[in-house]
Amino acid sequence: MRVLCLALLFVLSIGGLGHRASGGVLNASARPSVQRAPYAGPIVDTHAHLEAESGVTIDTFLALYDQVGVKGGWMMGLPWMLATDAWERYPDRVVPFLAEEYTETVAPQSVYVNHAALDDLLAGGYGRGLGEMILRHSPFRLAGGYSAGATHVPADHPSLLPAYALAGKYGVPVVVHQEAAFADELERALRSAPDTQFVWAHVGHGPAGTARSLLARYPNLHADLSARTPWLGPGTVLTRLDGTLQPEWAALLSEFPDRFTIGLDMFAPQHYRPDHVRNTVQYYRGLLGQLDPTAAEAIAYRNAERLAPFRLPE
Repeated sequence: MRVLCLALLFVLSIGGLGHRASGGVLNASARPSVQRAPYAGPIVDTHAHLEAESGVTIDTFLALYDQVGVKGGWMMGLPWMLATDAWERYPDRVVPFLAEEYTETVAPQSVYVNHAALDDLLAGGYGRGLGEMILRHSPFRLAGGYSAGATHVPADHPSLLPAYALAGKYGVPVVVHQEAAFADELERALRSAPDTQFVWAHVGHGPAGTARSLLARYPNLHADLSARTPWLGPGTVLTRLDGTLQPEWAALLSEFPDRFTIGLDMFAPQHYRPDHVRNTVQYYRGLLGQLDPTAAEAIAYRNAERLAPFRLPE
């Protein structure tokens, strides 16, 4: 991600388709159900970091996925060749995304601001998505000393607008890390590229109301639910202490079931332990089990496969 706009929360925690939805496949009457059994179907991880410096290989990823019933993932490669190579080996389980280092979204060498090179990569199929673009991100610190400073790239940065347009041209999604406090910048980016599908990482670590406002007005906006778990700080959690979905989130997921995806967001060394992966997936399965089954399937994997499908090499 490096990921997670948790700032102080991280420090404190150390130790229709719904209506107005685009491209619909679900019934707008979807509502949170009384079922409490965890969702048991497939999951696609739409927020996966495959980074050379971590030493974690695609084989490690897939072995962890196999233990918890995750079908595959959107692999954000650093460098991007890692994700492309992984896709060539496992085309039915990997979607390659073009990523840049945490502080290099608009650096001179970034592929996002070298538009001719980006055009070539997308045209050649080397990337099936862009991101995670690190835009507005607070500093954070995890247990074990993993930390990073703040970034201050606005979502509507002029150098990024052509990249968004190219993503729309090639029909690939853009995953952006933009904190909810700067939703106005994201709104301008959405308006600038109406044919581009944006995925708002971690739903901006903001409240359901902020997400609803933009989802209702911009059919090209989607959101992932990654890094909204109990062990990342109280402000990130989507459920109450008894495990039930917070009412505002239950309503939002049921209103826009075609606009959300699930992400595991593993990036720190401690994330690649089987127990961490199992706990994370169980949390999301429990959350999904409280929704209408059709909505749960859409959020768990169908939306991901529609936005950025697994594809065999041509």
